[in-house]
Amino acid sequence: MKPLTEPLFITEDYLKAHFGLRYGGEIILPPGTRFTPSARQLLQERSIGIRWQDPKGQHFVSQGDELTDAGHLKQVHALKSDNQRPQNLCQLCESEVAEKPALLTHLDDSHLVPKTHPRIALRGKLDSCISYCVLVQCAMEAQPDKLRSFMADIRSYLGDVLQAEVLNRPLPLPGLGEFDAQTLHRWSHNPMKHLGHDHMLPDAKYGLVVGQLNYLRGLIRELELQATSVFLDDTLKLSPLGEDIVAGLNRLSSAVYVVMQLVWQCQIGNQSLLEELSRGAS
Repeated sequence: MKPLTEPLFITEDYLKAHFGLRYGGEIILPPGTRFTPSARQLLQERSIGIRWQDPKGQHFVSQGDELTDAGHLKQVHALKSDNQRPQNLCQLCESEVAEKPALLTHLDDSHLVPKTHPRIALRGKLDSCISYCVLVQCAMEAQPDKLRSFMADIRSYLGDVLQAEVLNRPLPLPGLGEFDAQTLHRWSHNPMKHLGHDHMLPDAKYGLVVGQLNYLRGLIRELELQATSVFLDDTLKLSPLGEDIVAGLNRLSSAVYVVMQLVWQCQIGNQSLLEELSRGAS
């Protein structure tokens, strides 16, 4: 399990052992953390962003070089890159709502909508899925570091989906560590060839962790279907944001399926498969 506080200087090996390191991802560290040259190079090569979090849970971003926070931190909302107070505008009439009633919530930084709005319902499903993903992470404490870092990537990407939906910004496809979405998709469609086991159907013989991962995979598939319903217009086309989210969730379910297969391989004593896959990616 990742310690609550990181060392002052973080090495490349420490990053690989304690964090998901997918390309374009983000990691959270306490202010004051520094990096060895090789750790800094790894973060830069994979375009991994840094968000700083203090002991009270407050989030900060660096206003200069994000790999060093020395005196240049700006507090931000946990979901955003700013701390701007939202406006209370009615989405229908653009009028200011003096006092927000309980039945309304913010669709974005400006507009209020009823809590029955389809996008608000999607956010609720995302919140539940993220919460369950954290439970799966906790259940995987005894798994190899590589698999736990993969789960960190999955949890991180679910947060990226939520941010993309709330902030209406582009969402790249997910990866796991050094493996991109295309590789994971190929593995998930032919697991016998790439992962040493045929397609897995729900079965108690695979154990609790595989069962929990499979349930998480199912929740992500439900999210994909709900997102399709939310963003599909009358001409059966998805908006650009909808295309990103639906495609991302589709590939994320494949990523979880790959982790399921790898957990099973480790349970039956075939941990060397993880090393073989990593060597093949380098």
